[in-house]
Amino acid sequence: MNTDFLDDRDVKIFGEDKEECDCTSEDSEYVKLINEQKGSRNIRRAMRLGASLVMEIDRSMPDLNSGVFSLPDDQDSMLLNRSMLMVFSMIIGMEQYIPGKALAGTALNVFYDTLKKENPKLYDDMSATGAFTFYYLAYRRDGDPKQRVAHAFAMLCGDEKSEDLVQVGEAIYHRYRHIVRDFVDEIGFESED
Repeated sequence: MNTDFLDDRDVKIFGEDKEECDCTSEDSEYVKLINEQKGSRNIRRAMRLGASLVMEIDRSMPDLNSGVFSLPDDQDSMLLNRSMLMVFSMIIGMEQYIPGKALAGTALNVFYDTLKKENPKLYDDMSATGAFTFYYLAYRRDGDPKQRVAHAFAMLCGDEKSEDLVQVGEAIYHRYRHIVRDFVDEIGFESED
């Protein structure tokens, strides 16, 4: 795992030298949480994490065409489907494993901004395919999220009854959520106490 993200000296935080925001909107609670985290280095760590995960996507792309993620009759369209599930799994991982809503939101914002800059095609594909809608619907239903998301993956690949596709979907979902967990463990967010 690349631990370059642990060096946060080059990260600048908007408003770091500004006065605290005195918002009156519904976002004020979120802004309050961000302001509370400013002095702890956690915001910088969350920002570094979001950017590092985009680099992990680039490193992982070749893996999506091999091993447990491939099938004998693969088509080029399958790489797009696997890529969408990989990104979705990382997003869910950030929501699950980063401690606190403010830090998760910060990491997600940097993740999206970095992805848009570094891989605009993948970023555009996220909204063009509509896959995330199906994945979120599956994820939020009752039952085992890994199974539901894997079945949504199989359906998006064109064969919702294919056990091979379901297994590939489960493997992608499991692996990339846990990559996020490993990055979160490595970065070591400070306790909010």
